[in-house]
Formats: sequence, structure tokens, C-alpha cells
Amino acid sequence: MSILILTGPYVIDNPERNVRRLIQRLRDKQQFQAGDTVLLPMQALNGTVDAFWLMRPENRERNDYWLKKLASGLKTTGVRLLIPVALTQGVGVLEMVGGQFRTLAIKPIDGGIYVEAEQTQIGMDVIFRTAAVGEPFAIPDSSDYVIVDGRGFDNGHVFLGQCRLVKKGRTRLSYLGEADLINLGEGHVCLQDVHHERFAAMQMALRCYLQNYGFERVTIGISGGLDSAVVAALAVSVVGADRVNAVVMPSCFTSQASKIDAQQLAQRLQLRLRSMDIMPTGQCIAQSVNPHLPYWANKDLMNENIQARVRGLLLMSISNADGSLVLNTANKSELSVGYCTMYGDMVGGLAPLADIYKSDLYKLCENVAYLREMIPSNILTKAPSAELRENQKDEDSLPSYTELDAVLKDLIEGAMSGKRLRKKYGAEFANKICKMVSSSQFKHHQAPLAVCLTGRPICALTPEFFHGLLTQT
Repeated sequence: MSILILTGPYVIDNPERNVRRLIQRLRDKQQFQAGDTVLLPMQALNGTVDAFWLMRPENRERNDYWLKKLASGLKTTGVRLLIPVALTQGVGVLEMVGGQFRTLAIKPIDGGIYVEAEQTQIGMDVIFRTAAVGEPFAIPDSSDYVIVDGRGFDNGHVFLGQCRLVKKGRTRLSYLGEADLINLGEGHVCLQDVHHERFAAMQMALRCYLQNYGFERVTIGISGGLDSAVVAALAVSVVGADRVNAVVMPSCFTSQASKIDAQQLAQRLQLRLRSMDIMPTGQCIAQSVNPHLPYWANKDLMNENIQARVRGLLLMSISNADGSLVLNTANKSELSVGYCTMYGDMVGGLAPLADIYKSDLYKLCENVAYLREMIPSNILTKAPSAELRENQKDEDSLPSYTELDAVLKDLIEGAMSGKRLRKKYGAEFANKICKMVSSSQFKHHQAPLAVCLTGRPICALTPEFFHGLLTQT
């Protein structure tokens, strides 16, 4: 007799397909024997834990129907299921064996559903996790429990199959996104710190996004900087180097050091690096526009943004030609304060780094061995620069990322009031950052889909969030 977890991923809004897959899988006598107990995650029927699916009556009725089909299909297997579901009677956990149902008593917790050991009959409490990566999740005070989590990517939220077995207060087994079938008797343990969790979440999100939308290749602009280096390493880890279009797009402002860093990164990742000079196209656009501009126009800013938009155009052209997915490389620090160009470096279908601050990105590379090995050390130590003008550095326009991120974390994740921010960081500095974030809302709303790694990504900020944030002058 074994206790197993089927983490998925499951198909969103398709209980018929999910149930048919489960029946086919659980009838496999080489993997499942009579007397085995199989724990299914919250996503098992509808592929999602979204409250929409837990509330609509027609979806609950549909669940009733497909649960009966599941019970009928597994009636002769002797396998016992514990499955959390939303039925017409409400949300609960069902025990299913021999074609019969029994409702188990549950306790709602922050980020999940809790079933005590005397109900589960497997000698331990069971926690069915509903929290995505970065969302609050409270583990009850128990010394013997198992966490059941599904795998998937749903509207920016990542579910990693973060299953864990704890006995007598000690972790005996843990998984992080790498297995669809977990046997609690195997004793597997993996690293589950915040850095490995975030990188695994980005891998899961990219993998599921490609599968859900039928992409087989990705396209990335390589600048020789940290952000594009991390996204390139991520892409290679998911799809392999032969399915990554790596493009370097230098201008007259691109330093020789950046070109060398991009080449070294490509060599380590075994990427074929293509080079496209953006200057001829950028100059052509500027020459076409200049005669029609007023004398007071900010041509320097226009020329900087033309460079970013030419790069975006080239990446999207490749995407159109070979059906690849363009991956956006913006981080949360830059996106928060609008240090990005619409229709330029904001292009792409998925933004893996959009919910991780720049300072945390450095920590990610320090702690995840794969990134530490793949990314050249010079990329990690040099001063960040967009290289849109001569000798440009990010700190010409922004505070240091350490200072900037400290304010942003208190503002966004900490929901600190403008008054408290001004008291902590000084009125001038706090107002400057708050104004940059507030005035960038139009960019936040047009950014690509972000992989959510915290409880409050930029896309979740509403206009009401900014009310009263700035001092009135």
C-alpha cells in the first residue's frame, strides 16, 4: 500500500479531459495498486484554484457530473482517492473508493484546506494548498502532515507542486515542480528556499505557457546585461539551446565590453548568437520624423526610444516569421518606475522577471548554482546600463537599485502609506519614487503577462492604491 500525489499539470476549464486522463492514469496497474491512496490537488478537476470556478453554480454542477464519471471509471481499481472539489453543496474534500463517495470534514486555512489525520486515515494530516507562489500560506500546528500542491500556470500565478511530507516535526520528503507523480515513501528532498522557488516558478510558467499556446521556440534580445542573461539561461533550461533565437542588436553606444559579455554568455549556454545593427533603421526613422518636429522637441529622448523600439520591431519580426515567443526581459524595479519603453523593450508575450526586483535578481544569481555557472561574472559586477547614449548608466536616471528597491518593497508589498514612507526615507526621496511609480501606471497596464512571484505584482496595483500617496502642493 502506497500513498501517492498526482500533481499534474491539469488543463484549465476542461474537467472532461482531466477526468479522462485521471481514469487512464489510475488504471495503470504498474503504477497504482489496489489499496493505494492517491491525493489529488485542488486543480484536479478544473485545472485552477481561481475563486471564479469555486463560485459559479453551473461549474459546480458540472463538477458533480464529472466526479460521478471518475468514480465509475475507477470503481474496480481498488484505488482510494482524496480529492478537493467545489460541488453544489460547497467546497470540500471527498474520499472516493469503489465507486462510492464520503465527505471529509475540513478546516479552511490561509492558502489552503486542512483535513485532520483521523479523517484522512493515512496517519497524518493533509493540507491541500491553494496558494500560488508568493501568496500567503499558513501551515497548521502539526508534527505529522503532508502538503498537496498542483502544478501549473494560471493567469500569471504559478503552482509548483510544492509537496512536502513532515513526520515528527522533520521534513522527510519535499518536491519543487519537477515531478507529476510523487510517492511519499521515496524520501526525496530538494532545496525550497525563496531563490530556488522563484527560479523553479519561472521555469514552470514558461513551460506551461509554451504548452498552453503551442509555442516551440522563443526569441530573446541579448544585451550583455543581467536581465537578458537570466532570461536566456531560463529559456535554455526549459526548451534547450537549439530552440532559442538569441539576438544581439548593437548601436553606436553599445560598449565593446557588452558585446564580449553577450558572446561569452552565448558560448556558455551553447547559443547561436545573431547580430543585427539597429543604427541604419534608427537613423532612417529619425530622418523621417525630424523635419516635422517643433524646435523645442526633445530629440535626444526620441532618439533613445527609437533605439529600443527598433530592437522591439526586430524581435517581433523574427517572432512573426518563425512562430516563436518573444520573452520580455524587464524587471520589477524598472517596470515600477517606468524605466522602460512602450513598444520597445516592453514587447513580448511573457515577462518572467516582471515580479522580481533588480537587487533580488543579483541574489538569485548568487544562490542558484545553474545561473552562477552560466552567467559571466562581469555581467554580475558591472554597473547596469541601457546604453542608449554615450557612457549612460542606470543610476544617471534612477537611485541605486538597493535604495530604489527598499522604497518599492515598502510601498508595494508593504503597502506603506506616503506619510510613513516620507518619515522613513525623507520627504524628497520618497515623493520622487512615489511620483515615478504613480505616473507609470499607463505602462503597468500595457506590460506583457508577468510571472507572479509575490503577492502583489505591478499589474495588481489599482488606481485606488495611489490615492493620498503624494503630498499635495
